[in-house]
Amino acid sequence: MEFGFSEEQKKLMAEMREFCINELPEDYDPEYSGRFQEAETQAFWKQFHQKGVEKGWPTAGWPTKYGGLGFSAMEQAAVSSEMAYWGARWGGIMAMTLVAPTVLTSGTEEQKEKWIPPIARGEITAFECFTEPDAGSDEANVQLRAVPDGDEYVLNGQKTFISGGTKPDWLYTLCKTADVTPKHRGLSIFMVPGDAPGVSYRPLPTMGGSQQNEIFYDNVRVPKENLLGELNRGFYLAMTTFEFERAAGGGLGARRSMEKIMEYARQEKRNGKPLHKDPKARDMLARMAIHKHLEFLFGWYTAWHRSQREKLGPQHYNSGTLWHRLWQTFDGEQFGRVFGMYTQLRQKSKYAKYHGRPGRTWEYMHAIHAAGSPEIRRVVIADRGLGLPRIPRQFNVQINEALRQG
Repeated sequence: MEFGFSEEQKKLMAEMREFCINELPEDYDPEYSGRFQEAETQAFWKQFHQKGVEKGWPTAGWPTKYGGLGFSAMEQAAVSSEMAYWGARWGGIMAMTLVAPTVLTSGTEEQKEKWIPPIARGEITAFECFTEPDAGSDEANVQLRAVPDGDEYVLNGQKTFISGGTKPDWLYTLCKTADVTPKHRGLSIFMVPGDAPGVSYRPLPTMGGSQQNEIFYDNVRVPKENLLGELNRGFYLAMTTFEFERAAGGGLGARRSMEKIMEYARQEKRNGKPLHKDPKARDMLARMAIHKHLEFLFGWYTAWHRSQREKLGPQHYNSGTLWHRLWQTFDGEQFGRVFGMYTQLRQKSKYAKYHGRPGRTWEYMHAIHAAGSPEIRRVVIADRGLGLPRIPRQFNVQINEALRQG
């Protein structure tokens, strides 16, 4: 294994670098690309996406049959890492990274023809609608029900903590379609129009500043052809989607933030001396630098593993995003120790240090649960990745009872 990009891959990175420099505004802050929930930000990335379509960048890793360039996983990683460095992304991010790959692997040819081209052009958006009030980590406990009625299914239920802001074009929805044991064998996934009669939204702001949503389905009618994959096999389809989400290699863009942190540490003074001369600050900065480099290596290794066309085992894609999220939290704590109370100031405050970057680090804390909490990922790595034995059910009962009794 070569820990680095090839010369050809570096050329692709140079092309993407030139594209970002030319298309992003001069006053653009790569460290704060804006929350994708904001309508104006979403519109900007849609326009950015459409400019990239001319070069084939957004779908570079897709098969040529569906408008892609047929890039290998490593070539795609090279392009993605450069985009991450500049804080850029394509429009309809969930549709691009979660829905489209799943449709490509599990959808019918008719479904691919219906959804893949507009997703590729950045024309449609989608929400991943899995989580419910009683079905977070336990996806098999989904209660939103889909009942067949002629050529349609009628959906009733609720989803919660659904990421996104403006109403999407499609809701990628996990539903209960059969009462069976085990429960996960009675789930299916439907593509539901975001403006279908009976669909309603309620904003769910978070302390981190981002907006989640509660989505209600009240006798929502969906054509049977909008069933994605096989009936009652939706749980496995959802796991496929999680695999794409967790294999995103988020650490590939880590180098930019470390460069900016060091730049700030050289300029900021504490007790009359540059911050990077402070022994405690130097120790924390060194730890952060190590973590950022390891983030990159995890993301790079995941991409390399995929490029070898090996089955991407749970230990790989879960490890990468698990440590990426944990290091986000750790680095947030380090920011707090280096910057003190300044971490509580928002970007627009005139007193904010480093353009409000420390405060934004704390805002990202909620993201540690995206695609599954760290605890869940540890279980997946141990069980499916390393083959470790599960805790016997009777022990689980005893543990839960002990926790309830305090």
